[in-house]
Amino acid sequence: MTELQSLALYTFAILAGAVAGGVLPLVGPMRRSDLLLSFSGGVMLGAAFFHMLPEAIELGGAGVVPWVLLGFLALYLLERFVLIHICGEPGMNRALSAGTIAAPHHHPGHVHGDEAGCEVHTLGLAAWVGMSIHTMVDGFALGAANHEAGLGLLVFIAILAHKIPSSFSLSAILRGEGYGRMKALWMNAFFALMVPLGAAVYVGLRELVAVERFTAFALAFSGGTFLHLSLSDILPDLHRRAGSKWRLTGALLAGLALMWALKLIRHGA
Repeated sequence: MTELQSLALYTFAILAGAVAGGVLPLVGPMRRSDLLLSFSGGVMLGAAFFHMLPEAIELGGAGVVPWVLLGFLALYLLERFVLIHICGEPGMNRALSAGTIAAPHHHPGHVHGDEAGCEVHTLGLAAWVGMSIHTMVDGFALGAANHEAGLGLLVFIAILAHKIPSSFSLSAILRGEGYGRMKALWMNAFFALMVPLGAAVYVGLRELVAVERFTAFALAFSGGTFLHLSLSDILPDLHRRAGSKWRLTGALLAGLALMWALKLIRHGA
C-alpha cells in the first residue's frame, strides 16, 4: 500500500468514526463517556512524547523544538479566541441541565459556569468553527506522520480515539443550542471532512514548499498541538468531572501504556 493510499484509508476511517460519534446524541439521550475521553487524552499524550517528538528530532535535530512551542501556541490562540469551553456558556448549560452532557464536578471553593464570570459567546457556531479548524490541524498531523508507515498508524489511532468523543460533544452542543437534527448532522459531517482536508494541505505543502526537513517541522508542530489538546483541554476538563478519579486516571494510564507498548513493538519489529 502506498503512502497516499494508507493516508486515504486513515482519513476515511476517521471521517466515518467522527460521523458515527456525532450521530449518537441525535438519536437519543446518550451521555458522553468521560472514560473514553480520558483514554484519548492518554493516547494523544503518549503519541506526542513516545512517537511524534522523538521522530521529529531524529529527522530534523534539536532545531525542530521551537516548532513544538509554535504548535502549542497555535492551538492556545485558537481556543482563546474561537473554540469554546464549558465555562459560562448558556447553550452548554442548557445541554447540561437537559442531561445531554455530564455535569461538571463542583469542588469546594471553586465556581463554574455563569458563577465564574466567564465571557459569554454564541456557543454553537463558534464551537463548530473552532473545532473544524482544529480538526484540519489533526489531518495535517496525520499527513506529516504518515511519511513513515508505523508512525502514521499510531497517529491515526490517537486522532480516532479523540475524534469520536469530540464529534459526540459537538452534536450535543449544537442540539443544546437548538439546531435541528439534520442541520447538526450536516455540520458534524463538515467538521469531520476537515481531516482529509488537513491531510491534503500537508501533502500539497510538502510538494510545493522547498523547505528542508519540512516533515520534521510539521511533526514537531503537530506534536505541540497534541500536547496542548491533552494537557490544556482534555485533562483539565476531566478534573471538573464527577466520575471516579481512579477510573479516569486508569483510563489515562491505559492510553499512555498503549502508546508505549506500540513504541516497543514498532522498534522491536
